[in-house]
Amino acid sequence: MKNEFVVGSRKSLLAMCQSKLVIAALEKRFPNITFRIKEIVTQGDRNLKDSLQKIGGKGVFVKEIEAELQSGDIDFAVHSLKDVMPVLPDDLMIGAFPKRESPFDCLITPKPLAGLTDLPQGARIGTNSLRRQGQLLHLRPDIQVIPIRGNVDTRIKKIKTENLDGVILAESGLDRLQVPLDGLFRLSLKADILPATGQGALAIECRKTDADTLALLSAIDDADTKQNVQVERDFLRALGGSCNYPIGAFAQTTGDQITFKGLVASPDGTHLFDKTVRGTIDDHLGSQAADTLIAEGALKLIESTLK
Repeated sequence: MKNEFVVGSRKSLLAMCQSKLVIAALEKRFPNITFRIKEIVTQGDRNLKDSLQKIGGKGVFVKEIEAELQSGDIDFAVHSLKDVMPVLPDDLMIGAFPKRESPFDCLITPKPLAGLTDLPQGARIGTNSLRRQGQLLHLRPDIQVIPIRGNVDTRIKKIKTENLDGVILAESGLDRLQVPLDGLFRLSLKADILPATGQGALAIECRKTDADTLALLSAIDDADTKQNVQVERDFLRALGGSCNYPIGAFAQTTGDQITFKGLVASPDGTHLFDKTVRGTIDDHLGSQAADTLIAEGALKLIESTLK
C-alpha cells in the first residue's frame, strides 16, 4: 500500500469536517500513512441562488469531484451519501460506508416546542427540500414553506433575517459540526418526517481499479450501514433515481432482519404514498416497496413534480 493519499473535498465547513473525521478514523488504523485534502469547488457551491431542482439536483455537489477521481488527481472523496446519485459512473464505486450518524431531521426554532402541533397557524418554516416540504405540508397544510439554501450556519441565521418560525436541518450535520444553538431550540422530527435516502451516512467514493485505496477504505466500512443504505438506494433507483425527487427512505437492521419504509409525497402535501416492508437483504426490500408504490401511482406523482 502506498504511503500518501489525496482526499477530495468540497470547501464547505460540513464537507471539510466530514473529510477530517474520515481521515482521523483512517489515521488511527494507519498511523504511518499521510493524507492530504484537495479542496474542490462544485456547481452546487458556485450557484447558491437557484434551487437545487433548477440547477440539476443533489448531483451538482459531486460531478466535479468525480471528474478529479477519474483523472487520478485524487484517490478518494468523502460525500454526504444523500448527495450521491444512485447510479455512479461506470469506473467509480463507493469504497466504504462508515458507521452512520442520526438519519433524522430536526426543527430549529426560536421558541421551545413539544411537537409540530405547537407551531402557530401559518408558521413560516425554511427548507429547500421537496421531501421535507411535502411531508410537512401533509401534516400541517397551513404552514408556509420558505425556500432557503446555504450552509448550516447560514440557514440557522435565516430564522432571524427571514423572520422564520423555524428551519429544518439534518441532525447529523448539526452533530458533526457541534453547532451551538444559543437561544434556539431543537425538536427531533424522527416521528414526523422520513429522511432522505442515505441521510446521516457518509459515502467514500473511489476508482474501481484502485486496489490500494479499496484496501485502505475497507478498514472503516460498516456492514449494517452498508446494508441499510443499499436498500434505501435500491428504492430510489427503482423510482427513477434522482436525489431531488420528493422521496423518503429509511432502513434499519435488527439481527438479520431489515425494516424498510419508503415514501413519495407531492410537494404540496396533498398526496402521500408510503410502504413498510420487512425481510432480509436477499428480499430486495427497496425494489419491492418501490414496485408497490409504483402500482399505486407514485411514479405518476413524481413525474408530475418535474413538469
